Formats: sequence, structure tokens, C-alpha cells
Amino acid sequence: MRVALIEMGSTSFRLTIETGRDTQHRIHHLNLGSSVSSNGSFTESDIAAATGVVAEFMTAAKVHNCQRIAAVATEAFRLAANGEAVAAHIAREAGCEVKILSPTEENILTWRAVANRFADVDVLFAVAVTGGSVGVSGGPIGSQVPLHNFSYPLGTSVLAPRASEDGYIDTSTRVRLEHHIAENLKPVGVVAKDHDVRRFVVTGGMPLALAKLIHTLRRSEVPERLDGLSIDCSELGHLIKTFAELSIPARLALPGMSSKRSMNMALGATILRQVLRSLDIHATTVSSAGLREGLLSRLHADVEAA
Repeated sequence: MRVALIEMGSTSFRLTIETGRDTQHRIHHLNLGSSVSSNGSFTESDIAAATGVVAEFMTAAKVHNCQRIAAVATEAFRLAANGEAVAAHIAREAGCEVKILSPTEENILTWRAVANRFADVDVLFAVAVTGGSVGVSGGPIGSQVPLHNFSYPLGTSVLAPRASEDGYIDTSTRVRLEHHIAENLKPVGVVAKDHDVRRFVVTGGMPLALAKLIHTLRRSEVPERLDGLSIDCSELGHLIKTFAELSIPARLALPGMSSKRSMNMALGATILRQVLRSLDIHATTVSSAGLREGLLSRLHADVEAA
């Protein structure tokens, strides 16, 4: 059966179509998280852009004869004062039901997807750093749901208007941001230390982009796959220093740099490094599995059950 997934994220909207023979993707970067962080709610232009993109995605899904279409929204819609109203508006205009995921549900789906890739450990913690939030979920690998579940609105798009100016973060702002993240994640650090044998895996578009850049700079070659790449605090610290010294055009010239994420890469590296520090992790692994894979797995399960 052909299925389509529409993700309405804080940084981008993405369409995934699976036909059984191949998978197709479309993506639009709307940066709604930044707008909500600045304005407190979605603006008229945000609503128009979001509605237009979802309508485009719905048309594509119908052209591919998708029998099942699921549309979900995440942190930007949870934070916006008019988030539920805008989701309902998009649903009416585009002709599809829109579900705003709860932080707990988002973390469960992410943890399950990552756990499927790392089934050889006893206790797994999935750390999702997205445009809207930082989610940490963990527990015994054999569980249906993670034993621990935390979520904070500390994503790159949400923090960018307050922490980054034209892609740069001054020292005093960085120190305040690191303190803010550390204070929020104290409960997570306490829980994580209670498990002697555990594995931390980081997921999300920004961690993957950072891991790709670090690997390329380290080895002078672009990695063939991102899943399983390593990333550590010292390398992130070096990147933060490098970004502070380079203009945006010079950053774009770095081999392995993501052009669409270049403005927020310094902020993303700062957030990720402090998250790792707060969890007392020096080095970890990144995974391409995450919320999308968890949602697609659930969508296919719903199709089979029907």
C-alpha cells in the first residue's frame, strides 16, 4: 500500500511518500519555530505559507495514489498561542487531518525508531535535537516505551531569535545559553547516571549535519552514510570556535557544510555540546533514525491492522 507522511516541523515541512518500490521526499524550510519564538504565535504569512505547502504535499500524495496519508505537527504548534487553531485551519484547507504530537508521544516514536537500530545494548537513551526541542528518552531496550521521557523547547529554530544574530553568538550570550540548557537538563542527568550500562544515541537534522561536517573536515572526504558517525564535545568546541571566526560565505565554503543550516550551525553546535555535557557524555553516536522512521513504522502498522 502507498503511504504518505507530512511532517510539519519547527524548521521545515517534509513530505515522505513510500510506494513499496521507492521512497520520495519533498522539503520546504519555513522556520516556523523562529517566528513563534519571536511573535508568540503564527503570523498571517506563516499560516499562508504552511497551508500552501501542505496543500502542495496533499496534491503530490494524491498523484501517487497514496491510500493512507498522515500529517503531524511538532513543537512550533505546541508553543504557538494559535497552534491548535492553525492546525485546524490547515486541515480544512488542505483536506487532511493534522495531529499535534505531544512531547511524550514524539519521544516514544523517536526512541522506538532508534532502538530498532541499536538492539545490542541493555539500556538506550535517545537524544533528539530538533528545530523545536531537545527530547531525551531512555530505558531498557526490550520495553515497548521508554522508562524516562523528557522534552524541552530548546531547539535551534526556537532559540535562534534570542541567542543568535546573523548566525553568530557572542560569548556572554553563549555562556547564558549554556547555563540555561544545563539548568533545564539537571533532572535528565540525574536519571541517566542511575544506569551503569547505557548507550546514548543522538538524532535530528542538526546533529547529523554537524557529524557530517566534522567527519568531512577530519578525513577530507564526505561520508557515504551518516548513520553511526561519532561526534564528541572537543570537536564541537572546535567547530564553535571556527564558526566564530568565519563569515557566512566562508562557512558555506567548508567541505561538508549544509547550506540550508549554515546560519544556525554555530547555535546547533552550542546546544548539542551543552546537552552532551549535561548528560556527562564526552562522545556519542548519531543515528539517521528518528521521529520520521517512528511515524512511518506506526503508519505501516496501522495499514496492516486495517
